[in-house]
Amino acid sequence: MAALKAAGNLLQGSGWTDALVSAEIASSGTADSFLTAAHVKRTRYAHQVTAASLSILQHIAYRKYLQSEPEQPMEFSTWTAASSKEYPLFQYWCLVLEIELDILGLVQAVREANFSRYVASLQQLVIWYFALDHTHYSRWIPVHIRDMLELPHTHPSIAREFQAGKFTVQKTLRVFSAMAIDQAHEQNNRNIKDDGGAVGLTETPVALQRWMVAGPEIARLVTEFEDGFTTVENQSTHHHEQSPTHQTRFKTNVQALVNVIENQGNPFEEKSKDLLTLTTKDLASPAVVKSVRDIKTIGQQQYTTFVQERLIERSKPLKETIAQNKLPLFKERKPRLTSNTKGKLAAARNDSQLFSRLYIGCQNRDGDLDNFFEHENQAYPPSLTDNGNMRHGTKSDLLGCMEQLVDVQSEHPQATVLILDGAVIVQMLKPGAAKTFLEYSQTVFIPYIRSQLNKVSRIDIVWDVYVPNSLKASTRSQRGTGTRRRVLPGVTIPGNWQAFLRNDANKSELFVFLAQQVAREEVAGSKKVILTSGEDVLCCPSEDAAIPLCT
Repeated sequence: MAALKAAGNLLQGSGWTDALVSAEIASSGTADSFLTAAHVKRTRYAHQVTAASLSILQHIAYRKYLQSEPEQPMEFSTWTAASSKEYPLFQYWCLVLEIELDILGLVQAVREANFSRYVASLQQLVIWYFALDHTHYSRWIPVHIRDMLELPHTHPSIAREFQAGKFTVQKTLRVFSAMAIDQAHEQNNRNIKDDGGAVGLTETPVALQRWMVAGPEIARLVTEFEDGFTTVENQSTHHHEQSPTHQTRFKTNVQALVNVIENQGNPFEEKSKDLLTLTTKDLASPAVVKSVRDIKTIGQQQYTTFVQERLIERSKPLKETIAQNKLPLFKERKPRLTSNTKGKLAAARNDSQLFSRLYIGCQNRDGDLDNFFEHENQAYPPSLTDNGNMRHGTKSDLLGCMEQLVDVQSEHPQATVLILDGAVIVQMLKPGAAKTFLEYSQTVFIPYIRSQLNKVSRIDIVWDVYVPNSLKASTRSQRGTGTRRRVLPGVTIPGNWQAFLRNDANKSELFVFLAQQVAREEVAGSKKVILTSGEDVLCCPSEDAAIPLCT
């Protein structure tokens, strides 16, 4: 279960659950429960389907690569390593496939009673425990691994029995059905609970001891009694999932998930430096990209250091705190908000320090307050800043003053050209029923531009440009930032339109997209639409002639 939870930590926020829902593999609530491994069997099946789908998608991308590079193509493993190094999205889903295969490898080792594979799988999974801050398993799995590796030297006879498969329990003749010893104990406990229950036993020491001694024997007698009605010849040797119905269901689910991910865009074919989610195309921050790049290295280094310092050299106690990495992934941790109480205490301390300086200064200046306040007495002027942060006003407050300076006109001025602020129009026109960015441009934005073009012969649309490290940029940053999302024709519009527009990169990409969509439209007669697009200018209809004068 811990390995499944680690995989859930890695996949949370990536769009994996949305893809499972779209493929009709699970409902929304069930898919979300896979992230916490609330139901082990269902979660494991979801990862089986996902691992098969990712492998198929990876080979589809490789076949397309072979078609584009017919002369000197790389081998599959070389191509995978090179693509992972170059493209963060490729590497992320390779890591997902890797942890899922490690989990399934551990399941296979237990089911087949393969001790060597069991130890090797634990050595792969312990890296993820360290990297993803599963501290209890990070502390004790290395101890278990070291005990298992030392068995041939410390207890050779036990090592031979474990190599023979005796570290698991085989309760039936079915293949691929061995189970871990602790799971067999849980099944025995269940049999005891079915035969009268075990409630209240832990409160009575004598009853608990009697149950611990007699419990396994009672479970054995019940099992032998039930097995007496079934002969060995009638017992099946096939695994319960080895049936046409189950195999057909598995194949159908894998194909459905492959189709859903391909429709959204095969992540192994993405040729950009961006790390984005499967369905919504939200872009991760550079910190998340760095985490994906370094997560395995960090986990491996922590594991190696832990074993060296606490198990080999023993220079540190085993129970000493393990530092958490808190690596940002798709589902980033929300920053803690500073409480108002701390701000008030800080302001009170500043006032106390100010009056202390005032008292000391007045002793040498005969209590002249005017002389004291003629000099700087704080690090930042309080009239302009709040503890070093610039104070901001409300621009709309200026309207009342400016209206008094303008003469009111009762008639609409005659004009041939209308200049529009594109950013204001986008803020004004909400998506409404539009579900994708293409629908927004065709059903909301372009119809508005056409309605304005009916009144004039030409429209100029000017878009905002967001210059980094500018004074305006610092003001916008104080308003907060939304989730970064790629703007493509088929990408779903986010539910919170205002939060989407708080991100400067989102707006810049949206403005270019809308400008290109308007430039493709046809206008009647001699009417024109001229738009800025970054540093370029677009014209509809397209022409090379000079722009005529206008009023």
